[in-house]
Amino acid sequence: MDRLKGKVAIITGAAGGICHKASELFCQEGAKIVMCDIDPHVEEKCAEIVAAGGQAVAVVGDASQRETWDKLLATALENYGTVDICVNGAARFAVGEFAGDWDTLTVEKLHAVLDMNLDAVLHSYQTVLKYMIDNEIRGNFLNFSSSTALSWNGSGFSSYPISKAAIQNGTLNMVKKVSPKTGIRFNCLAPNFVWTPKTAYLYEDPRISAWFKSVTPFPTLGMPEDSAWAMVYLCSDEAKYINGVVLPTDGGWLTCN
Repeated sequence: MDRLKGKVAIITGAAGGICHKASELFCQEGAKIVMCDIDPHVEEKCAEIVAAGGQAVAVVGDASQRETWDKLLATALENYGTVDICVNGAARFAVGEFAGDWDTLTVEKLHAVLDMNLDAVLHSYQTVLKYMIDNEIRGNFLNFSSSTALSWNGSGFSSYPISKAAIQNGTLNMVKKVSPKTGIRFNCLAPNFVWTPKTAYLYEDPRISAWFKSVTPFPTLGMPEDSAWAMVYLCSDEAKYINGVVLPTDGGWLTCN
């Protein structure tokens, strides 16, 4: 229950899915957290964690905007005095109005996803990472790649896997650039298809369900906790010598695709 005792974490995308479950588990393991999401429900989710005994505060904001990161850092310092962990979980998926492959994707749709998914990581570095370096904190960053960035995902040119491949490459570059002088770690989590409240409708489509079962060598769909426990490990001192890793949480999908 104390794997993250004494740690302070900022977690974006925390209103639902993987990062909401991670917020619960981080607090169970002793961390104090700042939860962020553009969805105002993050405040309700935060209140539930606090009611269960966790130490958490919520910020409603767009993680792709610099002012949100200024507020997240200020909130962490005001409430907890420091920050040790930054989880970049906020993302925009290439579904619905943002969907499209090479023959239908517009520049506007492409940048709607790229701007959200990449800008947030950059802002986290220019605020939270700068704070860690200035205060000689050996913290760690956990960014989100995706199984779709690691192997062929069925598309020729889709904005989501492109954005996740860029995040993955950029994370590994930060290891080379920043870690040697600071001891700050940078890792990626690469989930595959995961059931969340917001994606549940996808898996109710029999075509998508059948396709998923045909390409994943595991009998069940991934759940948020399957990735969230991996996040606990990567952000804990148990993983203090793990740096530059892209960890798939995919039921073996990458092995077979």
